[in-house]
Amino acid sequence: MDSNTILVIVEILALLCLSAVCIYLILVLMRLRDMLLGVEKDLKEVTTRVVPVLENMEYITARVKSITENIDDQVMIVRDSIGSVKEIADNIVALEQKVQERIEGPILDSVAFVAALLKGVRTFFERVRA
Repeated sequence: MDSNTILVIVEILALLCLSAVCIYLILVLMRLRDMLLGVEKDLKEVTTRVVPVLENMEYITARVKSITENIDDQVMIVRDSIGSVKEIADNIVALEQKVQERIEGPILDSVAFVAALLKGVRTFFERVRA
């Protein structure tokens, strides 16, 4: 066998190996394509399922915001009401003090007068009986 023949055989073997590698790469690329198609299908499925969930989340977030604002408004109303009740209570206490200041003296004087009058009447009747 001469060197040309060996060289031709080696070239044929190299081409066969190269062909085998190409066929293997083609098979690997086909599997990769199938995997990517599966991933694409899964992503589409996830996307179709996620969109309604995100819409619900948006609705829920809007409702929570609305409820929170409503609670804030109600708290402000309650604070105002408590302030009004406190003011009314303060006014009632002030009125009570004014009434007490104006009436207490004359009433005590009247009670003292009636007590003295009764004491005088009792003393009179005791003296008359004796």
